[in-house]
Amino acid sequence: MIKFFRRIRQNLLSEGKSGKYLKYAIGEIILVVIGILIAVQINNWNENQRLKTQELKILLDFKESLDADAIYRSSSTKVYNKARKSMDFLIAYMESHLPYTDSLKYHFGNIAIDWGLSYDFSTYEALKSKDLNLISNAELRSDIISYYRYAENVATNFTNRYSENLDNASRTIFSKHFNQMWSGRIENQQSEMIPNDYGQLKKDEAFMYFLKTLKNQNYWFIENVTNNSNDLYQNISKQIESEIKNLK
Repeated sequence: MIKFFRRIRQNLLSEGKSGKYLKYAIGEIILVVIGILIAVQINNWNENQRLKTQELKILLDFKESLDADAIYRSSSTKVYNKARKSMDFLIAYMESHLPYTDSLKYHFGNIAIDWGLSYDFSTYEALKSKDLNLISNAELRSDIISYYRYAENVATNFTNRYSENLDNASRTIFSKHFNQMWSGRIENQQSEMIPNDYGQLKKDEAFMYFLKTLKNQNYWFIENVTNNSNDLYQNISKQIESEIKNLK
């Protein structure tokens, strides 16, 4: 093609047609510029498609990770509800000075159950290592960052503090008043804690203080954090689903 254009220019010059040569040269330049612009547009289109493909994969990975977090929180909520109900029951029962019954061992076992919240950071860490701006929707990108910052800081710290409180209790209060922690049959996942002396346990102000405080901590460190995480998840999940539809 280049040789073809060169031959035409040479013919025009040899025939002394400088005016036509000039017009032809200008036309050729315009064609070259148009060709470059078209090539640039094609490259840009290809790059945009590549970025869209990357973004779609990332969003699908985020959806999977966030859904896994939500499933874990749902499972943890069932444990939380069991523990909270046992705390409420024991506080009311013991303050009413009611006698020991065999069912109490299950409620004591429930208050000592430790659990936490699980967050899958793998997709978020992978995105940070590349470029957070691969998420083109600025609002969604900001909400994703907020979700994982909350998970890294508040959620993790609060659940760790709750676990530490139970660990401290196991070395002090529980070891003083119970024969062991979390005895019982594994297959039915029903934990038990049998008091050494129920009468002495009822009189122990330190235990009642711990039980009431644990109930408050259960709300602030577990339930409140879980609810906030669920709210953030619901918001992000809807946005991600919308973005995935747009990209497809």
